[in-house]
Amino acid sequence: MKKIAVFDLHHEVLAAWERFSRESGAIPEVLTLDFHTDVLNCAGRGIGSPADAAAAVEVLHHDEHFDWALRKKIISKAVILSLSPCSVAPEHPELEVRRSEMLPEMDVMLNDPENFRPLADMVLDDCFLAPLLADGFPHGSFILDIDCDFFLTEKSLEPEHHEVIDSLAQRAGLITFSRENDWVKILKLPGEKITGEIIAARLVDRFDR
Repeated sequence: MKKIAVFDLHHEVLAAWERFSRESGAIPEVLTLDFHTDVLNCAGRGIGSPADAAAAVEVLHHDEHFDWALRKKIISKAVILSLSPCSVAPEHPELEVRRSEMLPEMDVMLNDPENFRPLADMVLDDCFLAPLLADGFPHGSFILDIDCDFFLTEKSLEPEHHEVIDSLAQRAGLITFSRENDWVKILKLPGEKITGEIIAARLVDRFDR
């Protein structure tokens, strides 16, 4: 059975990442699917460097968790496939945000949802994911990390062409989900009934077959 862990909030995945890194004996890479970029520097925000994941979860509430995990060498590199543009460049050299050239400006995504909907439906499709991973990332042991606010429509959960995501799920040593119910509620397109629970449950079922 595939190792899958589901959490309410994104930074809560750190405990599972820390455990996987320790038990696997290799420092994994992380590939994340997310609406947001999550690139803030924990030290730069005056948080310091919590000793372990349990302590980190208590204080890393504002998108600093990738930076902390890299500095603690729980993970070796993180690539975030984001629907949002990265307005703040990551300070850590092994933290990278990639955004599809297919995506429009944010004002179109947020203010013209019906024109954006066909693309929102395709975020798991090969044509969307493959160009973002053309360099072969991830390269070795890795964690597939999914923030449920990456999915703005129910249709996006059932891509027509799904070789890339199925391969990633099969190869990953660990898959982590964050439900992020509040963000799913805010960002889902008009008329959609999805929740973080629904998205996580559907994808867990898909990847654990």
